[in-house]
Amino acid sequence: MASHAIIGIISTAVPVRGTVSHKDTRRRIHLAQRRALLVRWMVAGLLRFAGLVAASGIMAPLLLSGATTQQTMPSDRTIRDSSPIEVKDETGRAVRIPRPVRRIVSLAPSVTEALFALGLGDRVVGDTDFCDYPPEARQKPHVGGPVNPNIEAIAALHPDLVVATRSINRPASVRSLEQLGIAVYATDPRTVEQVLTSTQRLGELLDAGDAGRSLAANLGRRLSVLDQRLAGLPPKNVLMVVWLDPLISVGHDTFLEDALRRAGAHSVIDSRQSWPNVNLEQVIRLQPDYLVFSSDDPRQVQRQLAELQQRPGWRRLEAVRNRRFIVVSEAISHPSPRLVDGIEQLARALYPSQFNARAAGLGGRVELFPALVIARGSEPIFPQAGERP
Repeated sequence: MASHAIIGIISTAVPVRGTVSHKDTRRRIHLAQRRALLVRWMVAGLLRFAGLVAASGIMAPLLLSGATTQQTMPSDRTIRDSSPIEVKDETGRAVRIPRPVRRIVSLAPSVTEALFALGLGDRVVGDTDFCDYPPEARQKPHVGGPVNPNIEAIAALHPDLVVATRSINRPASVRSLEQLGIAVYATDPRTVEQVLTSTQRLGELLDAGDAGRSLAANLGRRLSVLDQRLAGLPPKNVLMVVWLDPLISVGHDTFLEDALRRAGAHSVIDSRQSWPNVNLEQVIRLQPDYLVFSSDDPRQVQRQLAELQQRPGWRRLEAVRNRRFIVVSEAISHPSPRLVDGIEQLARALYPSQFNARAAGLGGRVELFPALVIARGSEPIFPQAGERP
């Protein structure tokens, strides 16, 4: 359930210090650095390599905090040049990137999904153990988990660029990579709109500007159609279950809270924490209309919901007694282009009558992936892969 969000929760609980302080790890990084330097010297030449090392030595350390900032993107003329460029990533860091970028390592599932959506999957030479979409991502060499990736494995892949994300990657990992002379660009989308602009910026940075603009425009059109269908409807109160034991939901200033809003849902949890631990008694007082889960494993969901209905505390919720559960795919828990798929699924589950084209009066049929909606007196329906409503 909500895998990207859970990785983010784990990352906030892991201390920044300690990853590169052990003698063995430091020795491995030192050896990896020497190998990386040798390869770069042989391939790029001593003068160019010396310039890159000098540039990396003056780069500011990653401070993965603060709001998303407007980055400076290279011009078309700069993209055609072979010399490195300096841009600001979404955390405001100055990053010096070699040109062209042919080898990319992704440190987050959402980044991997965005790169493939931009048509850059052939340039991805490594990703994390959690990168499982699209299926081709599973075939890439893995470099460990996003929270504690294997720095030596990343260096061995000789990437031109590593793409990280503020929400789940640690400053210590980025500093270690920078010490090896490897450029790291960080994304930081916190709203649905920022997911679109972040994807477009990534496309521009990687010389896939046309693909990025086209993708962002298409996703924007889908969201506009969704806004039309839901216009004037009161939002449904929901509890978004990010994790069940302990109970974790969604708070303010997160892409997932904004995704719920765009789907016509209102989270009953009012918290300044991004991923707050929630007291069941608090939920019982709030009595949400629906419980919303995200999962790509329907059998596991069936078992969990059946078990949930047997818990005395949870049965005090009217939504549980009446089986008002909505299960959408894990697309809604990833700040990547397919987040829009998850938003559409949830909106269709909450407002099924609005997705009858004739009733909506929009003169067309919107392609949506059906959500699993379990209501009292009905059996859950699990659509086959690729089905449309």
